[in-house]
Amino acid sequence: MSSMWHYTRASLDDSLILLDQSLGKLKAAKSIDIAEVIKQFEVAAESARNLRSLVSSEMPDASWQNRDELDVLIDKIQRNIEARAIEQMRNRLLGLASELERGSVVHRRAVRATQVTQLRDQAVAELRSQAAVKGTPQNMPGPDAQQWIAWACALKEPEDTESLQTLRNSFPQLDDFVANLEPDMWVPRTEPPD
Repeated sequence: MSSMWHYTRASLDDSLILLDQSLGKLKAAKSIDIAEVIKQFEVAAESARNLRSLVSSEMPDASWQNRDELDVLIDKIQRNIEARAIEQMRNRLLGLASELERGSVVHRRAVRATQVTQLRDQAVAELRSQAAVKGTPQNMPGPDAQQWIAWACALKEPEDTESLQTLRNSFPQLDDFVANLEPDMWVPRTEPPD
């Protein structure tokens, strides 16, 4: 769940704690700063509006009667957001796999082109396999599929150590393909997508 959800939920809870403390003082017949209590109430109301807005943005027809029902809705929304994020990760892997399949490797020596094409095919299989795993697939660094090869070929140590390490550890076949790909060997597809 995004930090906005956590922040908004925590903001509501924190403001309610302050209001509860002020009510406790009133119950004990202690003096309170009315202006401060009004401010606390306004903050709580604003936090409630923000949380209601977030819930409505994900589930426009959602309704609830109490905090327990709201918490159930928020948990359901969290699961939906996580499922969408996982699906996006899968689609990203599959998108790169498709982009690699459509492109071709050229070299003045046919043997070298064949070797790198085999590495490409292994990278495609690895990406498809990663996309098919149960649970959360590995997160692939870099831009979208169309720009990915140019980005990966431009990676350098030590500036891009983190991305290179992720590729080596999580996508060794893809890393091997990129490491063996000379800049002028890759020919992306030129025909427009269907």
